[in-house]
Amino acid sequence: MSNKTLLVITPGRDVQRDCLFNLLVAETGEHLASHFCSCAGFAKSDLYSGQQERIDEWEKRFGEVEVKYIDETNISEDELIKLNKEWYKSTIEGSEVSA
Repeated sequence: MSNKTLLVITPGRDVQRDCLFNLLVAETGEHLASHFCSCAGFAKSDLYSGQQERIDEWEKRFGEVEVKYIDETNISEDELIKLNKEWYKSTIEGSEVSA
């Protein structure tokens, strides 16, 4: 059993055209980063592995992380979108309370 935090890239690794790629926390749906890229093959580096400041920040925050394309996981895009909507709603509600 892994204690790593899973970060998921959407869409999947088969995209070979200009596209907006996103990096989200699998467990919560929290959106961490976006990048417009010409090919899924570059997205992982552009969003994570080629970004040392992000690596440092997220490892400090989450501990050990693992980054996978959504089609390398058992998470559906619908499930991840649902989690993201719930995460976003909770951040809005939290900001209203602290305002």
